[in-house]
Amino acid sequence: MTIVWTEADLPRPPDGAGLPMQQHPTHGAVCAALGRSVRWLDWHENGKVLGSAQVLSRNWSLVGRVALISRGPVFAPDLPEGALRDAHAALINGLRADHRGVIVTPEPVAGVDPAAGGPWLSMMTGGHVARLSLGSDACTLRAGLHQKWRNRLRRSESAGLTLAEGPLPDDPAHWLLREEAAQARARRYGRLPPAYALAWARAGETLLVSAHAGGRPVAGMLFLIHPPWASYHLGWTSAAGRAANAHNLIMWRAILALKAQGLTALELGLLDTENAPDLARFKLGTGAEGVPLGATTLDAPGSQAVAALARAAAFALSRISR
Repeated sequence: MTIVWTEADLPRPPDGAGLPMQQHPTHGAVCAALGRSVRWLDWHENGKVLGSAQVLSRNWSLVGRVALISRGPVFAPDLPEGALRDAHAALINGLRADHRGVIVTPEPVAGVDPAAGGPWLSMMTGGHVARLSLGSDACTLRAGLHQKWRNRLRRSESAGLTLAEGPLPDDPAHWLLREEAAQARARRYGRLPPAYALAWARAGETLLVSAHAGGRPVAGMLFLIHPPWASYHLGWTSAAGRAANAHNLIMWRAILALKAQGLTALELGLLDTENAPDLARFKLGTGAEGVPLGATTLDAPGSQAVAALARAAAFALSRISR
């Protein structure tokens, strides 16, 4: 079977597939507003969409035009393994026609990484993302909280905090963006710029949940909504917020609010148990599961030869170590 990916007006995820933030049309609109080139491709047979891909392109000095597919392509959940790998290869080959390089981090399907065993150069092994299903009722979700997490939530519920919910205001000087930016500088972690959150609020839906004490904010979290899922985007807490376990209360309120909107899952970001173990425990304490992501691979001039050499060297080492 010849697999052909065709241009689309917008990404159309296959039936039954989730839609990560990086593959949602709002992400594409935000990236376009920030100066990135965006295009959409899909693969369909007999009128049924079997795969979709949102592709960002940019020119790299000394390299040329490079395509990036992050958390995609998104495939139908019932695809056989052979068709999955063939479709992934066809997408990369098609993009190479007008790009010097293609970088892809695919979504696994039923535990299968579409790029596994392919000729491409591996840039990074797949990590894990924390994903919480919102399909259960509120009582079941609360029962699914880890005991220490639930105990902190109880203490926070009796701490006298006032909560507020709503969309992120179109204000570059908003206190949460300002405080989180200072926090990022102090802790030296990378993240998307505040302009990304503001552009998302203009193009799509957001949920801002904040906790206040004495009329002042002590903690806040921002969530980006990309039906049928949502994603945690950024957060900040003060010393008073930490003492009151405000983030547990804020997260719980957000879970209930997002579920009430009919969303089916909440992604809480990558799990880094080595460099950020406390944050990983907080995410998993919600009852979220660690979901594997596909490896990041590169296809560019010479990359397949380098990949072949690396595989040969690994095979030789495995024989020597026996």
